[in-house]
Amino acid sequence: MAAEPPFLVKGEGSASPFPVREGARVTPLVESAQMYPTLEHAILKSERFVWLAFRVLAPDMKLRSDKVRAQGLKTWRDLLIETVKRGVEVRILLSDFEPVMADYLHAGSWRSFRSMEIALDELPDEVRRRFQMIITPHEGEMGWGWRQIFRLGLLRRVHGVIDRLLGTDDGEEDHFSTRPGIWRWTRWEGERPAGWRKGPPPRIWPATHHQKCAIVDGERIVVGGLDLDERRFDDSHHNRPADQTWHDISSLIEGEIALDACAHFMALWNSELPRYRVILDEWTEGAALKVLAGPLDPLEMPDIAHSICDGAASVQLVRTVSRKSGSLLAIGPRPHIRELMQAHRKLIAGARKRLYIEAQFFRSRAASKWIVAALRDNPQLEVVILIANVPEEIAFQGQGGKAAHKHGEHLQARALGRIFRAGGKDRVGLFTLVKNEPTKGGDKAYEDSRGTAYGSGIIHIHAKLLIADDEACLLSSANINGRSFFWDTELGFLWRQPGNAIRDFRRRIWSQLFEGALPEDGGLAEWRQLSEQNRLADPEDRKGFVVPYQRGRARRFGNPYIWIPDNMV
Repeated sequence: MAAEPPFLVKGEGSASPFPVREGARVTPLVESAQMYPTLEHAILKSERFVWLAFRVLAPDMKLRSDKVRAQGLKTWRDLLIETVKRGVEVRILLSDFEPVMADYLHAGSWRSFRSMEIALDELPDEVRRRFQMIITPHEGEMGWGWRQIFRLGLLRRVHGVIDRLLGTDDGEEDHFSTRPGIWRWTRWEGERPAGWRKGPPPRIWPATHHQKCAIVDGERIVVGGLDLDERRFDDSHHNRPADQTWHDISSLIEGEIALDACAHFMALWNSELPRYRVILDEWTEGAALKVLAGPLDPLEMPDIAHSICDGAASVQLVRTVSRKSGSLLAIGPRPHIRELMQAHRKLIAGARKRLYIEAQFFRSRAASKWIVAALRDNPQLEVVILIANVPEEIAFQGQGGKAAHKHGEHLQARALGRIFRAGGKDRVGLFTLVKNEPTKGGDKAYEDSRGTAYGSGIIHIHAKLLIADDEACLLSSANINGRSFFWDTELGFLWRQPGNAIRDFRRRIWSQLFEGALPEDGGLAEWRQLSEQNRLADPEDRKGFVVPYQRGRARRFGNPYIWIPDNMV
């Protein structure tokens, strides 16, 4: 077994980490094509409550479970409405986003709210009360001093957003109704926006609730990297346009760890509820539009008589939680709970023979140094890192000119370069995924924005996974960067289990990535050999999707900016 148990004890990452729960049952879910039907079916069978905490949740998303669709339900909105009709309580804690600097994300969250609000209007009051939803930004806002220093720039920005929206006429929606965060600076003629008006400098929220967690009846949870919308749906074949591909992993966990997830959700709900009301009052002051938040009640820990779970896994829920800083010149929140950072550190330190990592981002200098130390202390250790070749904002969304993305790519090229130099090509491998077909159609539009590689569209990697020696696993919503370690709200779990469950999980992933071409006992040498063959082969002749990560492209694209905090990217 790995030399150092991965579980956290008192004082590691927080004063009181959640306990290690024995007898759990862990079912890994690779790709949303597995996760979405599993969660839909769990909600269909719920009896008491369903609590959902996600960064993105689109009620219009199509249902994927055949059993759920057989009930006549078509969308997630249908499923949630049917659930409250059955007498089950549904609570949703959905992330809000910066309404001035990221108004399109802000609008996405409130579009989800409006969609549910319209559907709920048709229900009796006693049924409607069983559905409660909060859309809330993270409490860790920028300090008052920075708002005053950038006062004119922030006001110009919000005025620019309003002018842009007034000039938008696509016939699809009322763009102002889904952006309550700018109502305070909007001039109204009746109920119609007519321009902008004076106001204080906007509050800026650089952090977010990035967790992805569903809790059903306090008996089972689904956690990992997947949010709930059509953009994230993909299967193991990735036979989609490049900008619609998505590789990700979540897990269904049954057992007493669900009680810990309930405690985490309850604490966050009860702390955000009063903030939610205050922020809505501030945003809607003097506005012609209002947000009908509906009945919202504090939560109490549910009284659950737990059935015995006959699983063999030991699991521990781990978090990142931060708080608002009291500094007038705070850039972001102050760290409070850093369990996920410590979980990464302990699992890396415990690896002796193989460390396997899947990551959307690897930008943490500290984490790169942990791996360098593990390579130094364990001469037999091999490190395999599967990472997104480029952020999707650069590849597909036209944001390559933004300084924050350039700074992030600089940090990643530096961190991965440090690891590669420490171990060399015989002990460290850096890989990514591309489609096994030549660039064609709409994918050609992304050739200049790094959305293609080796003659094919890239496959976007969003997974957040570490496996050490096939004996310990960490699966979460956290990227390997300062934002996930210190700022954003994140959730995941450590997993250890006798026998071959973790090994079989890892083998299943590897077999899928290479479409069965990798030997069961294959390691870094086989990864390198097959990825090089895939790099040189015609796309249709590749064995799976794995190719070398293009660290040189990231290094050339990246650029450090001293005024951008590392924790912001």
